[in-house]
Amino acid sequence: MQIKKKNEPEEKRSYSQEQLEKEIEKAVSEKQSEWEKELEARLENERNEAARLATMSADERSREEFDKKQKAFDEERGRYMSERMEFEAAKALSNAGLPIAFAKILKGTDTKTTAENISVFKEQFLKAVEEEVSDRLKGAVPKTGGSPLADPFLAGFGG
Repeated sequence: MQIKKKNEPEEKRSYSQEQLEKEIEKAVSEKQSEWEKELEARLENERNEAARLATMSADERSREEFDKKQKAFDEERGRYMSERMEFEAAKALSNAGLPIAFAKILKGTDTKTTAENISVFKEQFLKAVEEEVSDRLKGAVPKTGGSPLADPFLAGFGG
């Protein structure tokens, strides 16, 4: 394995127009086959679903459709509530003077748990900031000279 230094220029590969077209054609054909497989799978699922629904009675079919719509609604509502809690957390963090970048982490399932999460976070965050500031403000202990009269001002009085 060869390690490159920062100052060494990287090797640049150059392609002819034909090579470039072949690479593009290869990438496009791979993606196209991928999409075709996905489409075929979706179509197969739809066919199976249609066949299953065709064997059901009208009441069963309507109940099935209702359940699907209810499930989709519940998922959408869950996403909405999650976004709302994240917004509320960001607002509360901003009001508390804390970084709003933590909103996604601190959001809860409801406003009460979000407020509790922010309260605990604020306490710990401020404590950590205070400790770091204290550590950084601590200076090195001043070095003392070899003689108490090493100070030129004091040396003029008796030494």
